[in-house]
Amino acid sequence: MVEAESYQMPCSLRRLFATLLVYCDPANPRELWEKFEDSMSEDFKTLPDIETKSIRYKVLDCLNDILHSMGHNINEYKLIPENFNASKAAKEAKEIFFERNITVTEEELLLRQKLNHEQQISYNVIIDRISLNRAGAFFVEVQEEQVKTFLYRALLATVRSKGFIALATATSGVAASILPGGRTAHSRFKIPIDIDENFSCNISKQSSLACLIRDTKLIVWDEVSMAKKKMIETFDLLLKDLLNTNVLFGGKVVVFGGDFRQTLPVVRNGKKEDFIHESLLYSEIWPRLEKLLLSENMRAKTDPAYCEYLMRKGNGKEPLTSENKIKISNSFIVPYTTEEESLNVLFETTFPNMHDFFCDASSVTSRVILTTKNDFVNEINDMLIGKFPKEGKTFVAIDETCESNDQSQYEGFLHSLNPAGLPP
Repeated sequence: MVEAESYQMPCSLRRLFATLLVYCDPANPRELWEKFEDSMSEDFKTLPDIETKSIRYKVLDCLNDILHSMGHNINEYKLIPENFNASKAAKEAKEIFFERNITVTEEELLLRQKLNHEQQISYNVIIDRISLNRAGAFFVEVQEEQVKTFLYRALLATVRSKGFIALATATSGVAASILPGGRTAHSRFKIPIDIDENFSCNISKQSSLACLIRDTKLIVWDEVSMAKKKMIETFDLLLKDLLNTNVLFGGKVVVFGGDFRQTLPVVRNGKKEDFIHESLLYSEIWPRLEKLLLSENMRAKTDPAYCEYLMRKGNGKEPLTSENKIKISNSFIVPYTTEEESLNVLFETTFPNMHDFFCDASSVTSRVILTTKNDFVNEINDMLIGKFPKEGKTFVAIDETCESNDQSQYEGFLHSLNPAGLPP
């Protein structure tokens, strides 16, 4: 901190300080705070007519935002004698500002023109319901993630481009990250992670988040097939409460999406349980949802046989082996003879003519060999590069330490590093 204090901006000092709190476990966080509070406050001191107490509040608020992003709270570290309670409202206000000011790009606005026939029908039904200000609760059933996500993005862009609010959520963080402005449903609607029969969403009717939800025209919830039915039922009660109505989901237009074929059994205490019976499919809400089916598999439409195979697997109709496992077709298997021979067969199947790939880049980018470990990736890449038809060139890299005195000590270590995103 002393070193950084001499050249870092206050915002960078605050981030460094938060990182030290979370990852370095300082023995006395308050002593560290008191020593560097002044340096972390420099930018706020330039504001006109600001009181000393307000400066401290703003610095603590910034630190709390950073700590929240790391899964922690500033009150854990006892930097000041009293609890810091105002950050929740400030943080919520920032979230509201973000939702109301999401920028829609020209590319996203053009998505609706690229919808296939089934997507267009679903898009029109949902947008008409929003335009007429009528309630609508939909479930989009799909064979493929790409089809569903494309529809979501088109809907979100259209609603947001008209100045309305659209909330994009998903059960998992990975699915949420794919949606523009996406958040997990747990985070957006304050749903507890550990749920029981009596849990509820922690949103006050007078809060700014409640106002945001009341103003929302569209709510998208992806991967709802992975959520427990109790979550959806509580979400329904939340919207009814905030909107003061008994209409399903408070009369909002809500679009759920998911594929129950992807819902796996859960192993709990060594015993396999079927999670599907706890899901939306077995909720009283399920029959009341309007079903929208997107059955066209965009990735496999040029290969109907493969598309049919995927559907048989998903529907549990593919033949099983004697060990009760799905039987893999011989057309998908490279028989093992020796490692070198089998890999050559795999290469020839995936990249049948290396000469053609130098003329058509798309023929390379549309093919991939997946492996379980990065070491295998490097090994396979080296073998494929060796098959390139043109003569190779070698470029020599030089590893140097920042301090010349350290070169002899660390040169061997530097040679051993192979950072991701850089050539070997």
